[in-house]
Amino acid sequence: MPDYPDTLAKFCSTYTAEQILSSQRLRWSAPNLLSDPFEPTHLTSLSFDPKGLLEGVIRSATSMIFSREAPRSDAPLAVVVRRWRDEERFASPEEAEEVLEELLSRMVDQRLEAIEEIMSDWRKFTRELRICSFSARPNNLSCWQHFADQHRGVALRFRCGEYTSLPEPSAVQYSPNRPDITTFKEQINAILYQEKVDAQSQFLSKFLVKPSTNIDEQEWRCFFRATDQASSREAEDALWYDDRPFEKSDLSSAYFGAFIPAAEKLRLVNLFTENYPDAKLFQAAPIPGKYEIEFTRLKSQ
Repeated sequence: MPDYPDTLAKFCSTYTAEQILSSQRLRWSAPNLLSDPFEPTHLTSLSFDPKGLLEGVIRSATSMIFSREAPRSDAPLAVVVRRWRDEERFASPEEAEEVLEELLSRMVDQRLEAIEEIMSDWRKFTRELRICSFSARPNNLSCWQHFADQHRGVALRFRCGEYTSLPEPSAVQYSPNRPDITTFKEQINAILYQEKVDAQSQFLSKFLVKPSTNIDEQEWRCFFRATDQASSREAEDALWYDDRPFEKSDLSSAYFGAFIPAAEKLRLVNLFTENYPDAKLFQAAPIPGKYEIEFTRLKSQ
């Protein structure tokens, strides 16, 4: 069984809904075009710099020398540290740090080349990545407020999964911790213990984490790589998007906001009647005495 719902809701203004319905296309955007300032993008930097990385490596190596237990790794540095411990090579952490700085500087410089390769791949990945966002349910008040023009817009409900235009949606997870492209600890361990860092395989996962404060949105995301699309060759990052077609049958229903203007609603109803006659249309209304909305099927259907 798939681990995603049968349908997903796209919340938008009436203007955007009209563009979607008229063109039969959804906009898929690079991360830098999304509205969240915490979204990782091609401009995102690492949480550490070369100086901080060197200092961290020196502290960690010094700790290995003076810790209660000797390191068990077979990495070359760990072997050297065990020999230094047996020889009682250093009388104090300060003495060890002076010797380690010269040795570890060369190791950090070599590691910086691998880090630059990670960042180059990251910039390419985020340039080509395209995201289309949805929510799990059409009665989500947070989404109506933030993405559907304060209940004056529309929620378009699309079928998803195999044989649709949205084949593999992924649920966003919510966390107080912002993901890093690669972590300080990963790079420390790569230098000290020669641990393999495969940051590139985890790039996509960085776009499935958002702040805990956004949990009410229940966001789902669909992705595709615009590797062969002209948009990815644009120099201007504002043009990193693609309007991709969807099948008419994928659009199962639409929900009009509780405060949608009558004239705008009529235009959209006419578009559905002409182009999407099988889609079911509903009108939202506040439930008296509750912070909830309910939907009624339009009688003309």
